Amino acid sequence: MLSVVAISGGVSTVIGGHLLWSHLSREAENRVRQDLNAAREFYDQHLERMADPLRYTAMGERFSQAVDEKDLRYLAARLSAVRKIALLDVLYVTDANGVVIYRAHRADLSGDSLSADRLVKAVLSGKDVVWGTILVPIETLKREDPTLADRARIEILPTAKARPSERMELACGMMLCAAAAVRRDDGKLAGVLRGGALLARNYDLVDQVQNTVFHAERYGGKLLGTATVFQDDVRISTNVLHPDGSRAIGTRVSEEVYDCVLGQGATWVGPAWVVQDWYISAYAPIFDIDDKAVGMLYVGVLKQKLDDVRRETFLTFSLVTLGGLLTVGLVAWRLSTGISRPIRALARASKAIAAGDFSQRLPVESADELSSLTHAFNTMVRSLKERDELLKERTRLQLTRSERLASIGRLAAGVAHEINNPLTGVLTFAHILRKDAPDGSPQQDDIQTIIDATTRCRDIVRGLLNFARQNEPRKTLSDLNNVLREALNLVKNQASISRVRVVEELDGSLPAMVIDANQIQEVAVNILVNAIDATGEGGTVTVRTRAVEDGGGGWAEFEIADTGCGIAAENLDRVFDPFFTTKPVGRGTGLGLAISYGIVTEHGGQIQVSSQVGKGTTVVVRLPAASKE
Repeated sequence: MLSVVAISGGVSTVIGGHLLWSHLSREAENRVRQDLNAAREFYDQHLERMADPLRYTAMGERFSQAVDEKDLRYLAARLSAVRKIALLDVLYVTDANGVVIYRAHRADLSGDSLSADRLVKAVLSGKDVVWGTILVPIETLKREDPTLADRARIEILPTAKARPSERMELACGMMLCAAAAVRRDDGKLAGVLRGGALLARNYDLVDQVQNTVFHAERYGGKLLGTATVFQDDVRISTNVLHPDGSRAIGTRVSEEVYDCVLGQGATWVGPAWVVQDWYISAYAPIFDIDDKAVGMLYVGVLKQKLDDVRRETFLTFSLVTLGGLLTVGLVAWRLSTGISRPIRALARASKAIAAGDFSQRLPVESADELSSLTHAFNTMVRSLKERDELLKERTRLQLTRSERLASIGRLAAGVAHEINNPLTGVLTFAHILRKDAPDGSPQQDDIQTIIDATTRCRDIVRGLLNFARQNEPRKTLSDLNNVLREALNLVKNQASISRVRVVEELDGSLPAMVIDANQIQEVAVNILVNAIDATGEGGTVTVRTRAVEDGGGGWAEFEIADTGCGIAAENLDRVFDPFFTTKPVGRGTGLGLAISYGIVTEHGGQIQVSSQVGKGTTVVVRLPAASKE
């Protein structure tokens, strides 16, 4: 018991420590995933903070009038105020054709057409407000404002684990942009108000994330949390620092992260080496207004803190577990002496039972858990003894039936061969005599009686031969439903004459069967004929199929149930005996179910009969769904 305690305790410590370690890692990743969601909210807020002033300004009646009249003095004052409020790098207004009327960031440049601009084009097409992220070529930024081009022109620095690239610097600038429709009183478009803010070397967003989400917290002299905006895989705005304390602008992300985030458009979460430290990191794609991934948003938490917390937690857990193991070991030492004696008694009794001695009984000496075990053991022994006796009796009955059927089969084969030829001769000459007898003479009736009796004898001989034959089933892949439909087709005339309604409830999801279709059809016909004969006028015979799953594999069943007279309980055990029948003399040989029993057994299946007098009989045939060979 001490060994069990030591081993289980050690395993529990290792597994528990691993689970604890993994749990803390998952919690850290969940935390950074939430931080990424917060950073995404800040990003979206920056877009809305830019779009809202443009929307409200464009809705002003005085502003619409100024755009129509090209009142540059009013536009200059109004756009200058909007630019400061929305923190925009570029802001201009165009007429209804997309021609620039006034630039707030560069008053000397106007008159050029911006109808090809994606945001302006969207507003000219009928939208009221559009916003999103776009990439603007350096040449366009230089035309708008040379200082913007200088900010966007970022040198790409060599970075470990980044994907190979021959680029030396960025050729575009990532901007947050918005545009709003300026409409007249009648709703017609007067112009477009368009603005944007360049993200390159703009640290408002990343520092807001760091101050709000991570509270500018430090650990070990380093910033605990960092945030970054990437254009493609290049850092353009970040508070991740170089060893010299400068912002790591121009460094790149690893190829693994690039393939996941920019290649697949998915979020990446996990430990990552960021410039000079390991961080629990989360990356999400930034999509432009055309839903193309053009950049990434990143947040990360210094991994060193997580590692220190995990080590301290694991050490505390290990010490607590060790103390618990020592306590349990002492208790186990005391309990083992009280457990070993009844356990040894159980072991001795179990060996005796394995040898076939079911007379074993253990005394119940107390009222604790071991007494419950002893009581359960005694109950189990009684059940095993009863089942053993029942199994022996069933085996004896099965052997008796098998021997009886074998003997009858051999006798039937011999008798059938001996009398088949004489019967054929009698039947042949009887037909000749009937043909030669004068029409209407009494001899014709007598000879017909001979023919009928001989024909019945021939049918009995044929049944004997069928019962005695030892043909192996010729199994092929078959559809059980089709086999039953063919059997029903053979007996439909008999059912119609007897005015018995036949109902089909065939399961279309049955598995394919490896069976001898002819033999199984013979089984179905035998059962159907019996069911129709037993069912009175207006009665019903129902044919059902279904798939059955049990611990032994897949099976398929077909069931034939009638609403006929039923079979008495004392006759149920004899229905498979040759020549046993409850039909009137001349209506049956008593061989149909015996032959069916042999066919189903050869297929590795089972056949069962249940009946209630006056209510009907149900025959269930179960066949394996796959060959047992």
